Amino acid sequence: MLSFATEFPVDGARTVGDFLRAVVTWILGSPHTTLRRTDLEPLINQSEAAVQKGVEHLEVLSVSSSGTNSAGVRYIRRDEGLEWTTTIVFANSGSGAWVGIRVACESSHPATRLPPAKKPVIVRSLIGALGGAYDGPLPITERSHRLADAEVDVATGLLTGKAGCRLPLVYVSVGFRGDYLLDPDHLASDLAGMAHVVVEPNRPFSVRLKIAVAAQNVYGGTVGVYWPDGAGRRSFFLGREFNSPEEIHRAVVEEVTTALTNRRPLDACTWPHIQETASRVALESLRASGSQEIDKYISTFDRELAAKNERLQVAELEIGRLRAELDIYEARLPAGAAPLLRHPIEQEFYPGEIASLALAALEDALERQPADSRRRHVLLSILASNPRGPDRAGEHRERLKDLLRGSRTVDAKIRRGLEDMGFAISEAGKHYKLVFQGDDRYTYTLPKSGSDNRGGLNAASQIGRLLF
Repeated sequence: MLSFATEFPVDGARTVGDFLRAVVTWILGSPHTTLRRTDLEPLINQSEAAVQKGVEHLEVLSVSSSGTNSAGVRYIRRDEGLEWTTTIVFANSGSGAWVGIRVACESSHPATRLPPAKKPVIVRSLIGALGGAYDGPLPITERSHRLADAEVDVATGLLTGKAGCRLPLVYVSVGFRGDYLLDPDHLASDLAGMAHVVVEPNRPFSVRLKIAVAAQNVYGGTVGVYWPDGAGRRSFFLGREFNSPEEIHRAVVEEVTTALTNRRPLDACTWPHIQETASRVALESLRASGSQEIDKYISTFDRELAAKNERLQVAELEIGRLRAELDIYEARLPAGAAPLLRHPIEQEFYPGEIASLALAALEDALERQPADSRRRHVLLSILASNPRGPDRAGEHRERLKDLLRGSRTVDAKIRRGLEDMGFAISEAGKHYKLVFQGDDRYTYTLPKSGSDNRGGLNAASQIGRLLF
């Protein structure tokens, strides 16, 4: 069972020898290996070789064809009823070099439970030894990429899938108080060689980006995983699904790991491709020499056929996975159905806000429709098909009232509460100025010294009515 997969670009100046030496260093660095340097170093200069020692088996295959220099290593280790197969392939076409890594785990006993997928150490080892190259506008690195204030166009290309990246993108938006939900560099370290972690600089940047990407950006501290070629996104935020930044960190890593495992690999970064290329080169060499050694011909053809069959099997599995995924999506929609409404340009200020406001407006409109009218029946049908979730707007209104009830000014406790709700507070002028979620359309004032105890509650009611 495939448990991990990724491909990433490396320094194009690196050679097959550099790659094989890096793999040898990785194997010898394992505390569990019984292989020694004298067992492995002779393999570096051979086009095809293998070594077996105890529970470990290593195959090496390298080939040069059509201007591309490639090498593959297949390392198999058996341990406590499990067989781990790590396949690592390097391909340098002259215009760029890529490395593909795939880890599979099989159990020799049906009752043995397979361990969860983990990022193998070889990923970090190869980035360190070979150096990460650029994937689109972003380098392969263990640190996050922090956008500059003028890079809205860069962020637009990344979020819409037009930047030319193959690796997925994790976009960390800035919170309404200028902070981040999790540590971007820690996340980037865990996802190095798997995904790019891009960090938003400030809230005004988010507002400008919203216009550029038609509100498809995550914002306000939310973390989004975006797929290459604009193939959609998934958002992660504190709330119903995740209760802490640590949970979100783990969920993002798991999301990327699962997606890469299910994605079809680059052909040049697969073991079957190395086998097929080596077979083709050997066959061409035999033909050029006029060899009549039939056994060698047959052996070469058999190897090439086996490689093609393995590639066909991988392709058929991918087709089956895509068909199953398509069935799931089709099952969610009635035949011939299309979305009732397009996604609005407005950003949500809290999860479910726009849907909740729209449904509340429909409920309000329903009360004014004549009985047994077509309009009433349609509205009833829509409301029945879209049940409202928790009344978060009401919760916000009540929280605002609790904060301002009996207040005549904004003290430290009220300031903290308002900021937690998403208000930015300015003291310039004769009044406090409150801006909700960094949007100047929602600007309100509070007196620095109120005349009576009811002023705070009245202000809370007015702001809550207009905002929530």
